[in-house]
Amino acid sequence: MKAISQIKDGRIDAWNFLLEISIGEYLNLVNDVIDKNDFQRKRVRSSKTVYALLKEDLKLGCIIPPLVIALSNTAKTDLNMENISSYVRENKKDLLILDGLQRTLTIKDLLNELSEDSIALDKVKNHKIRLELYVGINRLSILYRMLTLNTGQTPMTLRQQIEMLYMDYLEQQKIPHVSLIRETDSKTARKFGEYNFHEIIDGFNAYLDREPSPMVRSDILDNIKSLEKLSKENQNIDLFESYIQAYHKLLEKILNLSPDDVTLPDEYIEKNDVFDKTASRIFRKPQVMSGFGAALGKLIDFEVIENIDASVSLIDNLVITDANEFLEKINKYLAEIKKKSKKIGTSQREFFMIYFRILFNKGTDSYLNLTDTCDAAYKKYEQENF
Repeated sequence: MKAISQIKDGRIDAWNFLLEISIGEYLNLVNDVIDKNDFQRKRVRSSKTVYALLKEDLKLGCIIPPLVIALSNTAKTDLNMENISSYVRENKKDLLILDGLQRTLTIKDLLNELSEDSIALDKVKNHKIRLELYVGINRLSILYRMLTLNTGQTPMTLRQQIEMLYMDYLEQQKIPHVSLIRETDSKTARKFGEYNFHEIIDGFNAYLDREPSPMVRSDILDNIKSLEKLSKENQNIDLFESYIQAYHKLLEKILNLSPDDVTLPDEYIEKNDVFDKTASRIFRKPQVMSGFGAALGKLIDFEVIENIDASVSLIDNLVITDANEFLEKINKYLAEIKKKSKKIGTSQREFFMIYFRILFNKGTDSYLNLTDTCDAAYKKYEQENF
């Protein structure tokens, strides 16, 4: 391995080294970390022809574009052209592949296929390739580089990108009886107290933006910049926990007021378009999480409530006059919105934002009454949209 150049990346405040390395040494460096990163993209199975062609090209000594790797959270600060190679070898367990996973897997496959042809194997292993190495790079910068490097290729899913963005929050939040489920956990939140991490993030992001719309792929790079600012404040983890705590308290109260054995009758379900049949199932939806988050942000901005924590005491005082009537009303209004809306999910989020703004506003006639707020919220939504 030989260092060729060293350049500072001002955008992410990290050093970038260009290295020349043999294929054999490269694979030895990264072999143990290929599957290490929870957020690494899965292997692509749909481009067999392309990667079969790459194998043939590598046997002929083809030059491939530089692979991009990183050493995260590097403690050493005096790295330079002379000592970087030895430092990488000593810390190879901390390497991450930012761009070139599919090529790396193809190289690994090729070396396995050539195991019985020592001449061809040695030729490929000794062939030189180039690496771009980032050192002293944090998680947000890793995500930023992964997104910009992989534009138009095979990126992580949007959910994985969002989860990576907020991973520090996941690692530091410790709310009793609450479990956040990541997409890479290969399971779905179903029990009370279990929440899909990306849906909770959508709700929290709605609180930060004061808008109920979910994050889309084009928002991610903007959110990295916003999160970089937030991460400098000690309160960001507290805010995230406060949002989860308030939402968890809301679901707990809903279950208490309208248990899961209170459900829409089968006759109603057969004749009507139903959002969901129990109150807890309705309020677990991501549309509700986002509407709840955006509403809390608006209520704080308009000084209706002081902060997120203030909503918890209000939730304690929520009432449902009639659980069956409540279920029928909210399903009826959501069915009307679905019928008239071009963007159903967005419209449902907007409805729930209005719903919670009215529910927690002391100046409304339906203050803290979940049933009466259905009528008031739909009336307000109708005035603004139809």
